Amino acid sequence: MTVTVERVVLATDGSASAATAAAHALFLARVLDASLHAVSATGTPQSSATETTETETAGAPASAAFEAEEAVGAVTRRALLAGVRLTSEVVGGPVATAVERVVGDGDLLVLGRHGRSGPGRFLVGSVAERVLDAPPVPTLVVPSASPRPTYRRVALLAADGAPSASAETLARRIAAATRGVLEPLAVVDERGAETASREARRTLETEARARVNAVAAAAARDAVESGGTVRTGVPAAELLAHVKRTGADAVVLGVGGDDEARLAGYRAAGTVVSRVVRHAEVPTLVVPPSAGDGETSGPRGRR
Repeated sequence: MTVTVERVVLATDGSASAATAAAHALFLARVLDASLHAVSATGTPQSSATETTETETAGAPASAAFEAEEAVGAVTRRALLAGVRLTSEVVGGPVATAVERVVGDGDLLVLGRHGRSGPGRFLVGSVAERVLDAPPVPTLVVPSASPRPTYRRVALLAADGAPSASAETLARRIAAATRGVLEPLAVVDERGAETASREARRTLETEARARVNAVAAAAARDAVESGGTVRTGVPAAELLAHVKRTGADAVVLGVGGDDEARLAGYRAAGTVVSRVVRHAEVPTLVVPPSAGDGETSGPRGRR
């Protein structure tokens, strides 16, 4: 399974949190040999973003458009200094809708976890959560306090099914690009294991160990160093603890697909993705199942 990231899409609102996210977007574009596309939203209908009347000049739509232009301009200057190929645009409409409109196959979306409130702001937590409810492409959520990106130790939640396969492939791709170490974790969910028979628990543990070994074997084929851990507990809590134990500076996990129900439903409130995104101190990359299969996921393509 081959993952190709052709373009990194950065959603920016010009805030300090956006600047942190921009550093990670620029880093990934450089190490993955991808272009960078910076996008900012005005929070107003598309016509208001492009057609300013005399009345609007002194009002919110004109101000929002100006701030959006300033936001992409700041990223443009940083990209020029970093030698990263860049395009940019300012879009109108609801923020989450704008994000979905500009991304397509081969893209990796970058969002900040915190930011200013109000119309046109990409980085408000609720916006990121709405995008992650059904991510159109692999989506990296960067906490505002994230350190300088290196991605030399990448934590991965190893699970069954297409979502995990896509996440594993992209995690290996990033670790290979940074000459980093992959740290896979397989979790036996204690909420199911508590009521299981001793034989069933042994089977769950054996399956978990097999998943970790499979990740390590695939990493070795890509010349990527890999660890491997199996734990029993609540998946989100164990993954967050795993990030701290290993010193990981990024975490990758899959979302959606048939495996969703067995892992307690990634997209529902309080589940693995939402908990990890809310509480991780390092960037979290959420990967939908179509991201690594080498095929398009339907009529959606690059806009």
